[in-house]
Amino acid sequence: MPFPSVTIADWRALVDKELAGKPFDKVLVHQALEGLPIAPLYTERPTPGPEGGRSDQGLPPPDAGGPPLAAADFQRRGRGGGAFRICMRHAVDVDVATLVADIAQGADAFWIPGGKIPEGARARAELKDTVFILDENVISTLRYHEAGADAADEIAIALSLGVRALESGTKPVAVQIAVGRDTFVELCKVRALRTCWQKLLAAAGGREMPPQVLVHAVCSSRTLTVRDPWVNMLRVTTQVFAAVLGGADLVTPAVFDAAFGAVSTALGHRVARNTGLVLREESFLGKVADAAGGSYYFETVTDTLAREAWSRFRELERDGGIVEVERSGRLAVQLEAKWKAQLKAIATRKVPILGVSEFANLRERLPHPSPPPGGEGAGTSRDAAVFEELRGRAEALSPPPEAVLVTLGTFAESRPRVGFAAGFFAAGGIATRESAQDESAAIVCLCGTDDAYAAEAAAHAKKLKAAGCSRVLLAGRPGALEASLRDAGVDGFIFVGCDAVAILSALLDGASS
Repeated sequence: MPFPSVTIADWRALVDKELAGKPFDKVLVHQALEGLPIAPLYTERPTPGPEGGRSDQGLPPPDAGGPPLAAADFQRRGRGGGAFRICMRHAVDVDVATLVADIAQGADAFWIPGGKIPEGARARAELKDTVFILDENVISTLRYHEAGADAADEIAIALSLGVRALESGTKPVAVQIAVGRDTFVELCKVRALRTCWQKLLAAAGGREMPPQVLVHAVCSSRTLTVRDPWVNMLRVTTQVFAAVLGGADLVTPAVFDAAFGAVSTALGHRVARNTGLVLREESFLGKVADAAGGSYYFETVTDTLAREAWSRFRELERDGGIVEVERSGRLAVQLEAKWKAQLKAIATRKVPILGVSEFANLRERLPHPSPPPGGEGAGTSRDAAVFEELRGRAEALSPPPEAVLVTLGTFAESRPRVGFAAGFFAAGGIATRESAQDESAAIVCLCGTDDAYAAEAAAHAKKLKAAGCSRVLLAGRPGALEASLRDAGVDGFIFVGCDAVAILSALLDGASS
């Protein structure tokens, strides 16, 4: 039975009908942290309109007077195949006997930046194809990632570092890049890096450059958490997945308990090593070259990210290159602004952190003592640190803080907002319990439907304030009721998109006074 052909316009008409007047680009198109629009559907031809389109033109040329660019014949495919290796140690002047012993215990590969293997033909033979000895010809964007750089920034900075290397006569043989939280965008970042690097080779003209660059992907230290650290195993798995399918040659999985600051455990190293091995040997991720190739979604995001990164690279070069921009302090200002924007998304829980800002477990037992707040190194911040600091403050209080969730309406009617409120308070280390009665407590939150709020919330708030409750909150947006609810004694409102860190911090301040 033949099926009728369906066009993009047909699909869009059905979508608009279901949206009932709501704007397509507001409801179904979201922005990645890099500002890239992520559309709900990708096809062989660009989706009409700004929300999903892509240009068929080549990447923009460099500034006038620069070296000519070849046609848009840049590489879109990583090495793929079975070539990727797992790198478990960054070291300098590592003893060969130690390396051999570690490899015998199951380690897969080591990377020694700037290191030298001691002399000995037998030792070198034992380590052949297992140890990567790389010198100063390595470009790394890790510290920029840790300072707040997004995917497009990292690629742009890598390219500018590559230009500086060319100017100094150095031939870069490897690019070290971080792989972060957004699995598909990070996958496309590795692919876009190769695309842009080939473009840089074309721009270099007759200068001698290695035809390929080794891409070393390192799991992001920024995404690791101290709270519920076991979830880090899942984070690392998705990051290794993204790196491999993006075409990385060498991958360093993060150790799940690395954020505690102390020496990581043998279990942590074993799990990290096995994560890469399982993905390679049992999930066969290395068996297909460029497994993402041909996907309209991945190709479009790769193309968009490459264009954005190339544009930012040109801006860097116009401003004198990465060295000058960093020396002047302009780069630090730019990265700080981006980091603050990401912190805002984290604080409002628009960027959720599993086990920390979402589904926090207040009864967890950590494998190591929690490090003191602000323990990260200079220039390094973790996404979860702002919520983990709240948890530490709450645990230091005696008695521990508690919020009473006063339910309005039937049990079933109150469930959605009770669940939301319990998760909200847990993110700040505040335990909750439910009550159908107006109880005197330091923190009380009304939970019910909008209709129940219109009919009952003001009366409950007055009783709670009269009973001595210092903070009365309401779960949900107040809308037109806000003025009357505040007059009745409601101190604030918690809802999706509110600044959870600011509200929880204020509650802890009140509990400690």
